[in-house]
Amino acid sequence: MTDVAPTSSVTLSNFHNTKPEDIRHCKIIGTLGPSSSNEETLRQLILAGLNIARLNFSHGDYEMHKKNIELVRRLSIETGQPVTILQDLQGPKIRCGRLLGGGIDIKKNETYTLVFGAEQTDPKIIPIDYKDLVKDVSVGQRVMMDDGNFILRIEAIQGANVIVRVEEGGFLKPRKGVNFPDAKLSLPAMTEKDSRDLLFGIQNGVDYVALSFVQDPADVHGIKKMIKAMGADIPVIAKIEKLPAIDTIDEIAQVADGLMVARGDLGVEGDVERVPGYQKLILAAGARHAKPVIVATQMLESMIENPQATLAEVADVANGVLDGADCVMLSGEVASGKYPVECVKTMANIISECEHWTFKRPDRYSLEDLDRTRTWEDHEAIARAACEAADSLNAKVIVALTLTGSIARSMARWRPKTPVVAISPRPEVANRMSLIWGVYGMQNPLFYNTDELLQQLPDLLKKLGLVTSGDTVVITAGIPINQVRPTNMVKINIIP
Repeated sequence: MTDVAPTSSVTLSNFHNTKPEDIRHCKIIGTLGPSSSNEETLRQLILAGLNIARLNFSHGDYEMHKKNIELVRRLSIETGQPVTILQDLQGPKIRCGRLLGGGIDIKKNETYTLVFGAEQTDPKIIPIDYKDLVKDVSVGQRVMMDDGNFILRIEAIQGANVIVRVEEGGFLKPRKGVNFPDAKLSLPAMTEKDSRDLLFGIQNGVDYVALSFVQDPADVHGIKKMIKAMGADIPVIAKIEKLPAIDTIDEIAQVADGLMVARGDLGVEGDVERVPGYQKLILAAGARHAKPVIVATQMLESMIENPQATLAEVADVANGVLDGADCVMLSGEVASGKYPVECVKTMANIISECEHWTFKRPDRYSLEDLDRTRTWEDHEAIARAACEAADSLNAKVIVALTLTGSIARSMARWRPKTPVVAISPRPEVANRMSLIWGVYGMQNPLFYNTDELLQQLPDLLKKLGLVTSGDTVVITAGIPINQVRPTNMVKINIIP
């Protein structure tokens, strides 16, 4: 483990005491669980730099999740630190059924039969809770069990039975996960449980929803239709953890509101040595389409048990930041580990160290990777111009007056060294900004009532502690403001 100096969390209230290059841009997600759901620990996590609280709906009940949502909202207000809430849906996980004697030893080179069912009645038959299995798989394809620890190969399909031969065996316990990396399964992305969980999330005001096991753009369209039918407009993060999604990553990036590199299941579905390449491919797709990308799974895994990270883990987090991740995620490290606060501090220090280095590089505004087959929209050009102006003038902050937050997301595409404050009259939009690279959100309920806000803005920013007299700020807005126009203006102000 390398030594890292302690870093403090930068909030909206202390921007004026902080150099722009010292403000952390890449965000930190932490999964709430037994180790992090008590008030004192969660408060320390937020003060240490936690930006997004992840609620894993593969575990826990509604009472627990509701309590965590309320606690996050209250502590966010008390600490003055914006915290986004991410609801992560379980998705259609395939598992083996109950096994004889509490588990069976599947032996190398022996054959077994996979059948739809819940309980094993013969030691040579393994029940699987997927009814349409025989329709989706083919001879020669692999079957992975228990997070890829066991590898089997399909030798024949006989009626409703799938005959497999064991290539790598061991002791298989009940209800372990089963993956079919070579097949595109006809499972729906949303289960009945996911639909109930989604309704709960909407009713309790989550900021984002992560959809598990996305295979193609239709999966994202499906959940978006459900969200709209429920009267909401919550953004959707597509979790990329199945190989078919890699083949359509650009199409998925176009329709999703963000992407997650779910490295655990990607490593099971494909060859583990290819996961770093998948990570770069997904991050590149996010950059092309101006969508935030989360890098997840085993980033500081050893800190579940140990107070310090390994050098390999530090390098892994650093590479995620250098590759352009908007967020890096902690799962078991924060949910059930022994050192949740130390994990967030370590991650924040690694990010800050990497960003100090990368911000010395020139040319963040290259046009080479842009899609030249389409015409830019006005707000995209405004976003780039604002970022260039702010960085060139060493501005203290870019202020985006926005209804939807889209201009702030466009600015993040250009990776300015200057932090962005997105001011919106919609509290849900302000909450969502903490997931976006380099962007911090705040609510102004008077935003669309008067054009005087532009004149009042310098005093407002000073009152909030964002700037002091003499600071340069860059402002973007759609004018006239009271007509709810798309962003069409960029203005440079010296604070009087």
